Amino acid sequence: MDAQSDINNAQAPATAKPGCPIPPRQQPYERAFEMGFDALLSGGVSAFECRNAKLEALGATARSGIIRLPVLNQALLIDPGRREVLVENGDRARRAWSLLALHYLCADDVSLDTREVSFGHLADSRSYVGVFARRIIGRFMATVGKTSELFEQLSEQLGATRLPPPGVGYRFDVLPRVPVAIIRHEGDNEIEPDANVIYRADAEHLLPTEDCVVAVELLLDTLSGKPIAEAPGGGDEKRR
Repeated sequence: MDAQSDINNAQAPATAKPGCPIPPRQQPYERAFEMGFDALLSGGVSAFECRNAKLEALGATARSGIIRLPVLNQALLIDPGRREVLVENGDRARRAWSLLALHYLCADDVSLDTREVSFGHLADSRSYVGVFARRIIGRFMATVGKTSELFEQLSEQLGATRLPPPGVGYRFDVLPRVPVAIIRHEGDNEIEPDANVIYRADAEHLLPTEDCVVAVELLLDTLSGKPIAEAPGGGDEKRR
């Protein structure tokens, strides 16, 4: 279900032997996309359509073979028959959003655990701590969280839920069962401004650890004004 290793392998630079043609550019996101649908459809389309209880537990609904999954203030439409993921307005969803949705819908364990935890408490997070600090906290503080006022403005525009002090915090429903809270701390004369991210504990069995990072990256994208839909003529998305 987690296609990250496949993505990494596919992104390795190709080397050609003397006299051999250079192979065509690989498309890791496309491969991972197909693997996601393979996992979703294991047992066949008819078997999948019988999994309404699981979809309901994940906050998704199915009608006429189309799965509707809320993401932030929009929704994705997953069509298993056509192997398409669209934004509700009909545009094709960015591949990173599509993969996140597919991995989420393939969760084996949908049990509830509403405890609030930091990223470091998630399973297998140790190898991602540096990545998380750079790709999430560092990026947040340099962009949409550069000031408390900017963070507040952008969060309100996205319809996030304001959290009580201390700090300026908002909760974002990235996926129905994966709310993410970001809290910005102003700091003082001795401490630089900083931020922390809070998950719900069941995120660790609803998504692979890498996807828990990607979920917040996509949230920061949206706060920055990047649409969930793919840009016209868009192809593979590159890793940050």
